[in-house]
Amino acid sequence: MSPSLTVNFGLRYELDMPIYDTRGRISTFDPALYHAPLELTGPPTGGFVQAGNVIPQYDLSNVPNVSKYVIHTVDKNNFAPRVGFGYVPLNSGRLSVRAGYGIYHSRPTFQYVSTSVTTPPGYLLGRQQNAPLDHPFITLPSQFPSFVRGVALFGTVPDRGIRTPYFHQYNASFQFEIARQTMFEAAFVGTRGVNLFRQVAINQARLASPTNPIVNDVTGAVITTNTPQNVRLRSPFQGVEINGFFQNQTTAQSAYNSLQLSVSRRFSRSVQFLASYTYAKSIDNASGSGGGAGIVGIVNPGAVADTSIVLGNQIDNQANRGVSDFDRTHRFVFSYLWDLPRFAFASRSSLTRQLLWDWELAGIETAMSGLPIDIVDTNAGSLYGLSGGSSPLVRPSWATGQTRLSAVQNIPTGYFFNPFAFVRPAVPTGQLIPSSNGTAKADATGTDIGNVGRNVLRGPQQSNLDVSFIKRFVLREARTLEFHLDIFNVLNHVNLANPISDLNAVVSSGGSIDQNTGTINNNNPGVFGRIISTSNNPRIIQVALKFTF
Repeated sequence: MSPSLTVNFGLRYELDMPIYDTRGRISTFDPALYHAPLELTGPPTGGFVQAGNVIPQYDLSNVPNVSKYVIHTVDKNNFAPRVGFGYVPLNSGRLSVRAGYGIYHSRPTFQYVSTSVTTPPGYLLGRQQNAPLDHPFITLPSQFPSFVRGVALFGTVPDRGIRTPYFHQYNASFQFEIARQTMFEAAFVGTRGVNLFRQVAINQARLASPTNPIVNDVTGAVITTNTPQNVRLRSPFQGVEINGFFQNQTTAQSAYNSLQLSVSRRFSRSVQFLASYTYAKSIDNASGSGGGAGIVGIVNPGAVADTSIVLGNQIDNQANRGVSDFDRTHRFVFSYLWDLPRFAFASRSSLTRQLLWDWELAGIETAMSGLPIDIVDTNAGSLYGLSGGSSPLVRPSWATGQTRLSAVQNIPTGYFFNPFAFVRPAVPTGQLIPSSNGTAKADATGTDIGNVGRNVLRGPQQSNLDVSFIKRFVLREARTLEFHLDIFNVLNHVNLANPISDLNAVVSSGGSIDQNTGTINNNNPGVFGRIISTSNNPRIIQVALKFTF
């Protein structure tokens, strides 16, 4: 636009077609096509669909054939505009201002399709409750593919309405040369995610009452009571597991905003460095698994995926909203390279020059806030059928008079937070279920969806210092030999991992929880709230030689 102003406009279009299999081995369960099963144990007689290009030997006459993609949404409107500018307001050129905005689409991996491989009719995945010891296995038919009577639908299937995830990204910054070769930068950087993946237990049991009864699709029984024993009868899809069947949806959202400050120096007068600080907050209602610290007190960085299950009321889009599992409020990083001076006394001989000249010192220091702690309860939510699975689906409640502040005060010795600030959300017989807002009561003692929010606490802070000593030997004009002495975690500093945050760990570690009040018995919380592992390695020293030619 002018010698001091540059403006950029752009438009990207991408057609991200859904995944399909050349032999048509993709299937899913479509709730809109659901028909009740012949018996309560399932599977449903209707709701399954097969890919339209399924080969004849896999094609079942009683299962509708849909498109080869199985999902029925193809995003043909994936236009991604971009706009930005750079402006130099001063004649000296020492100050520049930049800003930009763009939409960026994110192509998903094959994960949402690969999970459907383990669902009928091409695969049988089930869970037997109280299987007899003399006959613990499911009797399989000889024909493949088929549906097996008496086995409830279990596993994870893709929603046929899956969309392409995308992000709004925006930033504004200025850079100022505070000294020769040295620049200060301040930036506001933000992102808003739309149509993000998450897994939802869509068969969560509904609450019944005399004024709002539930009619069972299979038996025709009119249900007006709520007990942990009749949750299957109150679920919307009969013959489908409640805690064990999930639908991969693109119904999650995220928001990230940050202030980013940095001072950088280009290599000049034997020194270069970069110091950066970020103050940020990330909020979403589903983070990809592996992005956080987990709940069992052991770091597992290998558990990375597009999507993860949500906790709380499965039919409330905002029930799982909170700071992201990977959120860190503060993060500071300082890296440097120093070409050490050549000492004059070493110039007297070639041997001392070879030994004492051409040394470099490099390092990186990182310090940051701890990861969020999500307090969960694997055995809560029994009045909704969400308890007792391999993964928690709900959280506990705050003990009477307790708050987030209470959880970080009066902490018992050996614990990271106050475990007595939390209780199992028990509902005695005849009492109103708190999450029903006064519309339903418990007709037998059970557990509710707790009122503790997502990621309400913060784990231990993290810091680390790595240092390298580098010596170069010039052999010829274009040949050098480099000696490296690298020391990782040079201070041998212990970074503690997050504590165990599953309230059910009280029971699994020898304690107990009162069935009627949900409180921890005998002042014994077990390992709930204890830190049992670290998140970093001890000091590691590495020696290396590198020949450059």
